[in-house]
Amino acid sequence: MCCNAHRLLFFKHTTTIYMNILASISLKIRRNYRILRRNEWYKLAAQVFGKFFETFRQFPLSSFAIGYLFITMAFCYWPISHQWIFGFMMMTLPFAVLTGLAASAYLVFKKQRVLASTGFIWLLLAFPIMKRLVGNGSEKLFNDNGGSLKVLSFNSASFSGFPSDFKNWADLKADIACFQEYIPNAKLESQYAQKAECTNFQDGQNRTVGLALLSQYPIVKQYGKIWSRPNAPNVNGFLYADIVYHQDTVRIVNTHFWSMGVRIENAYEALRKGDIRTFGRELSDTFTRLKDGFKARNEQIEEVEQYVAGSRYPVIICGDFNETPFGYAYGKLSLTFQNAFEEAGQGLGFTLNRNPYFVRIDQQFFSSDWEVKSCKTVSSVPFSDHFPLVAQYVLSKSTKDIGLLALNNR
Repeated sequence: MCCNAHRLLFFKHTTTIYMNILASISLKIRRNYRILRRNEWYKLAAQVFGKFFETFRQFPLSSFAIGYLFITMAFCYWPISHQWIFGFMMMTLPFAVLTGLAASAYLVFKKQRVLASTGFIWLLLAFPIMKRLVGNGSEKLFNDNGGSLKVLSFNSASFSGFPSDFKNWADLKADIACFQEYIPNAKLESQYAQKAECTNFQDGQNRTVGLALLSQYPIVKQYGKIWSRPNAPNVNGFLYADIVYHQDTVRIVNTHFWSMGVRIENAYEALRKGDIRTFGRELSDTFTRLKDGFKARNEQIEEVEQYVAGSRYPVIICGDFNETPFGYAYGKLSLTFQNAFEEAGQGLGFTLNRNPYFVRIDQQFFSSDWEVKSCKTVSSVPFSDHFPLVAQYVLSKSTKDIGLLALNNR
């Protein structure tokens, strides 16, 4: 028994020693394998980055153009920062696409296939953003049998350009109309049953100027705010109204974001006359106005979002956004709402009736409770520096119980 016990003890110790040796060898092998794998990855990464920097050194402009396209496109998809510099970059997406396309084509010619392929991939990913410029509606006319809601948005510029004998007031008639830079107009208001307004400015003729929301349906709740603007008329703000639409309640938001105040006529005139100093001063002033406009609108859209985020009512947001479809406000709303012109408009739908003309800065957004049937620019009213924008909606999700409750509690 004693001998067997010693043998068993010896076997146990020997086994333990061998296991420790094997474990040590295995550990060394794993460590060496990891080091080898790590070195391989380091070598591969070094080769990739080395190739990239070599390409960048040889083709700096093309590489920068492709990188700028990626950053600009990424912020348009997901506007995570409200810093003005990113808003400026988002606005330049069309320029980034053109330069990225030229750079990618040039790199193909120079047989730089990897970087050229990267550029073409970014261009493909930018295509859905570029589609914001063009309406995707069909040419088939929408037959309204009384079941749609017609919403009009119009910066009337205080009706200052309207002739005294203007007779096309019917072109400004809808179920709900949102006006910016509005002054009281008896002829127009006679076409509507109810009115909500928000003003904080009087023009030289002591007329109130601001936001107005006219409706054929009962307004059960309203709230508005005019933003203070130093050294400029206080006409920008937002006005929302909860409206009982048949047996439902809907929330309509009328917005007028800060204008960038950019007037390119002065710069163009200075350049035409060869006055380089004035031209440079106008460009500097334009940049300052752009910067201030980006900052202000970024803050304003976040305030407006507080009144529409998580709303229990179907929402329509419309007004003068004073920025292109690549702006921060447009991008933020696109995350949770759809744009009416994108979905049901046709062509380019420019709404600015002055230089530079070729932009659409008036918008209508809607929540998923709605289905938009048509959206168009009303060019028959050319007396403002904006054209009206009108859209027709059909309510696809009912809020019947909420609507009846709101009407009974008036």
